[in-house]
Amino acid sequence: MIFTTAPQQWSALQRLPIHQRILALPAEVRDLVHQANLASGLEAVPCAVEPDARLRADLAAALHGMPAQVLDLVEPLLLGICLGRGLGSSGVTDIVADPVDGRILGCIVLLDVDTFAGHTANSWASWKENLPFLAGGVSLDACIAEAEQDTQANALQFLLLHEFGHVLSADGSFLPRWWEPLPQLADDARFAYLDLSWELSPLQRFVPRPGLDFALRGAVDYYGNNKLDNEAILTAYAGLEASDFPSLYGATNPYDDFAECFATWVHGEILQRPYRLRVDFDGVPQAWLENFWASPRSARKRAFMRALFDLAAAGANPSEVRAAA
Repeated sequence: MIFTTAPQQWSALQRLPIHQRILALPAEVRDLVHQANLASGLEAVPCAVEPDARLRADLAAALHGMPAQVLDLVEPLLLGICLGRGLGSSGVTDIVADPVDGRILGCIVLLDVDTFAGHTANSWASWKENLPFLAGGVSLDACIAEAEQDTQANALQFLLLHEFGHVLSADGSFLPRWWEPLPQLADDARFAYLDLSWELSPLQRFVPRPGLDFALRGAVDYYGNNKLDNEAILTAYAGLEASDFPSLYGATNPYDDFAECFATWVHGEILQRPYRLRVDFDGVPQAWLENFWASPRSARKRAFMRALFDLAAAGANPSEVRAAA
């Protein structure tokens, strides 16, 4: 959580059209990210990046290409999209609050320009899918765009959809607030999305519900230094396909689980764009991984996403999905 020294500036930014809420990483945000990187053992040192005309155009295209119902959900909650480098990951979402009364002003999304520089949608997605593994014979090839849509703007769109999932979860009652102490999950205080796949361990950590965990899930490290051997791809993805998580990244924690569900649902089910993963050996295709939303294992999360968008279409707050899911 960021306690801002300038709440009026954030409020003014929020009054702009959503595609104009783009700015260089503010100093108060940079400092907090640097502290978080140090605490996580990451060497990345954040700095601000002033968006040039091309980057602004790509971000505007990414936003304008999103379904109206997505923008309607996110617009009241999003303060701005902040650009920098050295963030420690492709994207970060956090809460901004007033230091006087603790009132939450909204969410900011941070994007690291170095992680998508020079990438198209498919090359960026392939790069990210291979992050937890050492380079070698076995690798993953990702396709999230057909040839005519394989642009940096569509890489940014998919990344923004993931971060917008985090923005929505900040306002909902379907996941615990990540910036607050973990709640005691009593029977009368459940969280509709969390309860689909996750529970609290005796050590007060989120763990998959019985039957949903799989080999190497807890060892996957996307942005740290603990890389797995490239052949571990086979073990990890065999386990993933027996679970109800939408992606390997989504299996790391409940918040990325929802963000990946949101992003892939909008991308694949609403925009009707591809999401294909292929396992290669020395560059030769060996196997294709199943599409999560086409698989029976997605059934409960499909019901949740339908309920969320049905409520949004009816003008209700997404937090009410608790009763509908």
